[in-house]
Amino acid sequence: MRHLARATELAICLLVLLTTCSAPFGPSTPLAGLGAASNLVSGAMRQATGTPDTAPTSALDAPAPPLAAILSPASTGQLAPAILDRATQMDTYLSGLAEQNAFSGAVLVAYQGHVLVSRGYGLANREQALAATAHTRFRLASVTKPLTAIGVLRLVAQGRVNLDAAVCTYFDPCPPAWQPLTVAHLLHHTSGLADYADFADFSNFEQLPATPEQVVARFRDLPLSFAPGSLYDYCNSNFLLLSLIIERVTGQAYADYMRDELFAPLGMENTGLDPGDFSPLGGTRGYVSGALDIPLNVSNLYGAGNLYSTVEDLYKLAQALDTGNLLPPDLVTQMMTPGLGRYGLGWMIEQRGPNRLVYHPGSMSGVATWFGRYPDVGLTVIVLSNDYYANVSGIAETLAAQLFN
Repeated sequence: MRHLARATELAICLLVLLTTCSAPFGPSTPLAGLGAASNLVSGAMRQATGTPDTAPTSALDAPAPPLAAILSPASTGQLAPAILDRATQMDTYLSGLAEQNAFSGAVLVAYQGHVLVSRGYGLANREQALAATAHTRFRLASVTKPLTAIGVLRLVAQGRVNLDAAVCTYFDPCPPAWQPLTVAHLLHHTSGLADYADFADFSNFEQLPATPEQVVARFRDLPLSFAPGSLYDYCNSNFLLLSLIIERVTGQAYADYMRDELFAPLGMENTGLDPGDFSPLGGTRGYVSGALDIPLNVSNLYGAGNLYSTVEDLYKLAQALDTGNLLPPDLVTQMMTPGLGRYGLGWMIEQRGPNRLVYHPGSMSGVATWFGRYPDVGLTVIVLSNDYYANVSGIAETLAAQLFN
């Protein structure tokens, strides 16, 4: 859990103004450099943190629509020359970061139906000299959470889960401390549950396989930290329980439900659950300061952080959200309405200048990820890295600024 080490390194980075470090809260100067062949204008663990009032949580009766064939084709109109220039500028900036060993991973930027950048930078596996591409599978860390949230909200739309329902509806036996908890409290991170990934002994378990029930046992008998709904506290335990609610309602394993309900209908063929041993990743490994990072066994995270995907698969999900057919409109509004801590239902929501940003970051051993959408202007930015120290939020903000400017 090297939060302090990371903070120290970033502080030093800012003090000496190294060009290999992106500014964490603002755009940086584009960097010249070389990279892999590009695809331009193609038609915890170290938990994610955020500082994202409480959104409505009533259940909806509208049926969930089928997901097949809802993805809209990219618009065929010609891009303005200025947008093409900005796409080149983005690629130059990212190639420069990769050349300076400040980034390795994959990036996708799409604007109003046009993919401006979709490619890999640097290496997915340094020992094997395996280049990163737009098809490279990366662990998502906490970018798993919005996907889990969508899975739960699909059940809400089908009338199978109620956001106001007590968590104990789905757990028997249920600890007495959980009696006041609702599904909405879990989605909003306002439950007061203890975050098992912050426990001092988490390092004793993080490299070992675990079942969800074994993980729940680590915190189920602890008291709540505050009255549910009164405070925001980002907590992995919330989304571990949400993935188990999916299983109890559907009778399917979390991985199978997510595949059948979301990934397969949307054509997300390179997205799924990492059983904990990197086996589905095609060789991708995680690094910190150039060395292999702790081989975290993500079975300890389940629906809080153990999915993998590619930038192109996540863009398919973004397209599905943009069609308005993935969830009923009222439920989408609830999902993207900021509550306490600016956190909606599985997403962080902020205002960046005149533009609304709906996003989620992720961070854990050997992973830094960022999945963001500016839904009102049609911009999607996805950054997946296998370098723990990659400043993915700074990179994403720089890319957005390059387009908006």
